Parts: sequence; structure tokens; C-alpha cells
Amino acid sequence: MVNIHAYWRPVLLLTFMVILAACNQSEALQPTTSASDSETSQSFALLTDIPIPPGADLDVEKSLVLGDLDRWTGRVILDVDQSATKAFGLYQSEMPNFGWSPVMSVQAGVSVLTFTRGERAATIQIENNTIRGSTVSITVAPRQTAPIPGTTAPSTGSS
Repeated sequence: MVNIHAYWRPVLLLTFMVILAACNQSEALQPTTSASDSETSQSFALLTDIPIPPGADLDVEKSLVLGDLDRWTGRVILDVDQSATKAFGLYQSEMPNFGWSPVMSVQAGVSVLTFTRGERAATIQIENNTIRGSTVSITVAPRQTAPIPGTTAPSTGSS
């Protein structure tokens, strides 16, 4: 008859040695950056003319940026760690430091700020998230200089 203990003893000894060897590894693992982290930091590097709050995450799927630096147009969606009130204050105070002139602002459930800079206009919408922080939507586009079709240009007062 075969002794079962004689069979399992080497298997258990080998398993114990493998576990012990795995615990003895002292090489520290290096942190890695995921592709999305890399994409996010690269995307922020292209936006030099608007403030980006610390800890903001770019929603790459909902954002569309055409161009770069201070010539871009499109929409940037950010998830920020700040409340909507703090984010509103940040953009209200920091956009002029980036050369933007305030046009109007409304602080409400969905807050809106509008700025102009040269031939471009920026509209910022800020809304509290359900769990934490807020979502900031920044839309930048060329300013409309010609009258809207179907409307008349304002009179200049000369006849």
C-alpha cells in the first residue's frame, strides 16, 4: 500500500519554498504611468491660455480640441476636486491673468462665465458633481464679428 503522507510531503515542501522565495523578493516595483495619464498631461500641455485647476482630470471622450497653445478651439471637459463655488471663483479670478476679458457671469446651479480674448470667446459652465467635486466645461471658439444671418447690423447713428 502507498503511504499518502510520503506523496504529499514533497509537494507541501515545494509549495512552501516557492511561497517563501516569493516573499523574499526585495526589489521595489517602479510606478508606471498609464497611457491615459500620459494623454491627459500631454493634452493639458497644449492648453496654455486657460487655467487648469490642480488635480483636474480631462474627460478625453467628451473633449474635442482642435489646434494647440493659444490658437485652439473646441470643448474641454474637466472633472475637478473643487466645489462648483470654488471652481467659479478660480475661473473668475484667473482667466484675466491669462489675458481674457470678462463679458458676463451667472452663479447658479449651473454657473456660466463668458470671456473674450482677441478674436476668440470662451464660455465656461460649472456644475457640482453628485458625489464630489464639480465638472467644468470650457468652450472656446472664434468670436462672431459679422451679423447673424437674418438680422440687421446695429445702426452707427449716422444718416
